[in-house]
Amino acid sequence: MKDSSNFSTSTSFTIALLALSVLWFRRNLKSRDLQEEEFEESKYTVSTRGASTLKKGSSYWESFILCIQDPCDPQTNPEGHIALCTAENKLVQETLAYRLMQDGTAITAFSDSSSYCHESLLGLYNAREAVAYFLHKRFLRLDSKIAPLDTLSNDRMMSDAQPNDDENFINPEHIAFGSGVNSLISQVLYSVANAGDVVLIPAPYYTGLDYDIKTIARCEPYPVYMENAILGPTKSDLENAAKIVEKQGKRVRVLLLTNPNDPLGVIYKPHVMRGAVEWAEERKVHIFVDEIYALSTHKYSDHPEPFESIIKVMANRLGDYVHFLWSLSKDFGATGFRFGIIYTQNMELLQTLANLNIFAGVPNPMQMIIAEVLVDDQFIDSFLETSQYQISSSHNICTKKLEEMVIPFVQAEAGLCVYVDFSSLLPEQTFEAEAKFAWLIESVARVVMTPGQSQHDYKPGMFRLCYTWVTPAVLEIAMERLSYIVLQIRRNRSWEDLLGGSWTEEVTKCGTYLSSKRSAQNLSGLDM
Repeated sequence: MKDSSNFSTSTSFTIALLALSVLWFRRNLKSRDLQEEEFEESKYTVSTRGASTLKKGSSYWESFILCIQDPCDPQTNPEGHIALCTAENKLVQETLAYRLMQDGTAITAFSDSSSYCHESLLGLYNAREAVAYFLHKRFLRLDSKIAPLDTLSNDRMMSDAQPNDDENFINPEHIAFGSGVNSLISQVLYSVANAGDVVLIPAPYYTGLDYDIKTIARCEPYPVYMENAILGPTKSDLENAAKIVEKQGKRVRVLLLTNPNDPLGVIYKPHVMRGAVEWAEERKVHIFVDEIYALSTHKYSDHPEPFESIIKVMANRLGDYVHFLWSLSKDFGATGFRFGIIYTQNMELLQTLANLNIFAGVPNPMQMIIAEVLVDDQFIDSFLETSQYQISSSHNICTKKLEEMVIPFVQAEAGLCVYVDFSSLLPEQTFEAEAKFAWLIESVARVVMTPGQSQHDYKPGMFRLCYTWVTPAVLEIAMERLSYIVLQIRRNRSWEDLLGGSWTEEVTKCGTYLSSKRSAQNLSGLDM
């Protein structure tokens, strides 16, 4: 028999040696990481962390800048660049501006002493009160009508009602403001998750979410690929994604849903939202519901799908894990206002935001101006009616032309974009080919769209086409250029030959032709 004492000594030595080896490896790995960090920092005058924010936000950024520097104008610059990659509604800005310039609106905001003083960093109470009224009327949408804001009882509005006290009442104490939904996502993640935690997001999704999730909170976005992206995530879809994440030794902490969806433009049905909430609550996972396009529904589409806010779906009982997000950026075409809203019944989260908002609050005068507008029911009713008509009209310009081109697309029910399938035009089904197609569109047609790869789509050739950042006249020019490109690709040319010949110089002339035709029509309508 072997000597057991020798075996024990040998085993102890081996374990000690392994422990020393692991310690050495970790120490050297840490040293190497520090050296690499110092090496990386030597390239910049900022830290490695700061340098990570210097990277371009998207592959099409430089092309988008050209659209700003040399924008297409039907009359003065019909061959200019056209941005169909930005989901902003410029069509409504003039209407909103006219309302904001009314006598008294700005005077009220700057004559009140509270505009100049420290108040709650969650927001001015009067402004939160106005937003509570707005959310009740536009999102909770109960059959029973809410009284005008100025007739509500002060005792009622100032109460510390808990979530279950009154499902018909949106408590202003549960509302906070931030400088846009991007900022609120970042700050709420910082509050409910740790660095390295995972955020599940149904794919494809808005490309900017990656930046919102990673930059400050240091969390990791993870795309959820679904059995049917149009219908939305099922419990099975979410569970499969979560298990993959957990096998990598990571924790799923948040589920982020955008409803109506960007880029698909579809509306998730109430049972889909309830299923997602049930799955999240079973796992103690926070769920962010971004309803930034909620009031941009296509009212005049052939098959409008009614939208129900998560506030209504949950009968206003959000609990500690469901958080509603909205802002003025999309529905009111006011991205530059940086006015975001979170409605949550998690009081601990609100307390953290009360401290974090020192870095990303909304200026008091802006709060007072917006509060006045949001309770102006007559203006809001008219504004939304006009907005929905304009959105639907521009959407129809796109879809009719796409149908002429025999290019598939997702039939949008809301939002400011249409999701288009150009995969049949690619030389091969790869993301390299998608990038080649995007380059052809950007350089020859001078039209910029959002590629599917940047939105985490698994299928090459998908593009988000935004149609409210430009006027309908410019949109028509862009669609004519795309149609011309599609025609040339389908003429059995090899991709090597596509950039040869004079046709590339003819693409932007589509705009000149349309402008001349429109001018002739305008002249023919004049009384001579």
